This record gives sequence, C-alpha cells and structure tokens, in this order.
Amino acid sequence: MRAEFSNSFASKSKHRYMKNFITLIGIAVCIMSFHPFDQGDQNKIIGIWDTRDVHIEIYKVDGRYIGNPINSGGERNTEIEVLNLEYKNGKWVGKIYSKKRERLLDVLCLVKGNKLLLEVTARFASADLEWTKIK
Repeated sequence: MRAEFSNSFASKSKHRYMKNFITLIGIAVCIMSFHPFDQGDQNKIIGIWDTRDVHIEIYKVDGRYIGNPINSGGERNTEIEVLNLEYKNGKWVGKIYSKKRERLLDVLCLVKGNKLLLEVTARFASADLEWTKIK
C-alpha cells in the first residue's frame, strides 16, 4: 500500500510539474509576441519632413536618429546635424540645432500620423513645432 501511495504521489507531482512548465512556456510565448522593442514604432520617425523652411531627412545610425537638411536634389548635407535623438518610452528625445540661437536645445518628439510634433526647450521656455512628413 505504501509503495502504491508513493507511486501515485510521484505521478501527481510529475503531472503538476509538467503542467506548470507548459503554462510557463505559454506565458513566455505570449510575452514574446507582444515584444516591447517593436522596431516599427521606433522607426516611424524615419523619412523626409517639411519644416516650412527646409526639408529634413531623419535616418537611423547605431540606434540613434539623426536629422540632416537635404537640398533640392534630395542629397543629404551631413555637415549640418539638425537632430540627434534616441527612442525612449514611446518618444524620441535628444537635441535639435537652433539656427536662430546658434546652439543645441533639448527636444522631445512624437509622431502622430504624418505629423512630427516637437517640443523644444531652452532653459525655462519651450516652443511647439509641427513638421509634415513628405516621404
């Protein structure tokens, strides 16, 4: 009787272990399918944007998003870096070059459809800009 109880207990224990293991695998698969590092959202900022004054091409280099002006022929001027951003918590944050102030300012960017919303901060003042995606 004791051996029978022991075998029954071992069988139930193995069954419970396998059930927990399978549940754990299922949870892991679900988590991986909702992967928070979706490159699609991060890369929505990539493209050519109209600022009303100039066109800026934003592209990705080594995990950072760089913005350079482009000329009428579509060529990128890499000598002038207008934006230098990184993606954090669903937003792009970094620096924007202010031609008017001739220095770098803090910027926070969001993409809403074909609009790039920029909140530029200089010390205690901030300004909101809106760029339109053209390509």
